[in-house]
Amino acid sequence: MAQQTNPVKTLVVDDTAFMRRALVEILSRDPDIEVVGVAKHGREALEAIEVLDPDVITLDVDMPVMDGLTAIKHIMVRGPKPIIMVSGLAGHGRVTFEALKLGAVDFFPKPSGTISPDMERRADELGRVVKQAARLNPRGIVRARLPHQEENETAVPQQLMGVVVVAAQRGTSSNLIKLLSHVSSSLPLSIIALQDISLQVLESYSAELDRSVSWTVNTNQDCSLAGGDCLLSSMKNPWHFRKGGDGNIHVAKGQKRGTDDFFREAALYMGSRCLAVVLGGENDDGVSGLVHVREKGGGVLVLEPGACVYGEASRAVLEAGAGESIPSEPELWRKVETFGRRLLLESLSAVK
Repeated sequence: MAQQTNPVKTLVVDDTAFMRRALVEILSRDPDIEVVGVAKHGREALEAIEVLDPDVITLDVDMPVMDGLTAIKHIMVRGPKPIIMVSGLAGHGRVTFEALKLGAVDFFPKPSGTISPDMERRADELGRVVKQAARLNPRGIVRARLPHQEENETAVPQQLMGVVVVAAQRGTSSNLIKLLSHVSSSLPLSIIALQDISLQVLESYSAELDRSVSWTVNTNQDCSLAGGDCLLSSMKNPWHFRKGGDGNIHVAKGQKRGTDDFFREAALYMGSRCLAVVLGGENDDGVSGLVHVREKGGGVLVLEPGACVYGEASRAVLEAGAGESIPSEPELWRKVETFGRRLLLESLSAVK
C-alpha cells in the first residue's frame, strides 16, 4: 500500500468542547495530520463527512442527537471510512465489542473519562494510530454479522486434536469476530489469538464476545487447551506453550516473547496439527515464525491482501512463500472447518 504523502485529513467528533479542543490541539501538533473539522454528535459528523471528505474520523460514543455506534452504521452504509473510537467507555464490553464488530479500526481509551488532561501524555500514540488508519483499505472494512442466537448454541467440545493460531493485528478485530462466528466450536480445535489492542479493551470486549459466539472465550493467564476454547491475548503479552504436568498442552502468559516466538512454539508442540491464520495487518511481525509452522508440517492460510483492511502482513507472508493465499473470508472459514474435520477423521481412522 502506498505511503501517505499529504497530511491526513481528520474529523474530530465529540460532544464535549474541552475534549474537542484537546484532540484538535494534540493532532495538530503532528505535521502529517490536518484537522479539517469538528462535530458535536453523529448527525453533525455525517454532514461534515459529505462536505470535508476526511481520511480518518475520531469518534466518541456517548453523544446526544446521534451516538457514536449509530454514526458508525450510517458511515459504513454511505461509504466506509477509517474510524477510531476515542471514548471513556473502553471498559464497557458491549460498547467496545459493538464498535469493533461494526468496523471501527481501533478503540482508543480516554485515560480519565470525558475530561482527560492526561491525554497529553498519549498524544504521540494517538497521532500514530490516526496515521496508520489513513493507510488502510476501506474495501476491507466489512461489518461482522453474527448468526441469530438460536443458531449460535454452545456445542459440546471434542477432545483437542489441533490448534488454530491467529495474529490479529490492528484493524482486524472484525475479521476475528467473523471467524469465530462462522467456524463451528464443535470441531476438536482450540483457537488462540494475539490481538494488537489495549489490555483494557481486550478484557472488556472479550466477555461480550464470549456471550456472542459459541466458542468459550477467555483471557486466562494459564490454562490447558481444550476443544471449543478460544483464548485471547494482547500482542504486548503473548501466550507461550508448555507441556503441563497432566500431559496436556497448556498456554500461559507472563514471559517476554514476540509473535514469531508464539508461532514457533505452536509449531514445535503441535506440528502438523497447527494451522496459522493471517487476517492482514500493517507490518511483517511473525513471518519467520510462520515459515517455521510450514517447516514443521503445519498450514498457513493468508487472507489475500486486497481483501484485508491492511494488506502489508499478508503480502509479506506470501512473498516469503510461507502461506496459501485465500481470496475471501468465507473461503477462509471453510478452510479452517476442513482442517478440523480432517483431524477428526484421522483420529477416527486411527481408532479403527
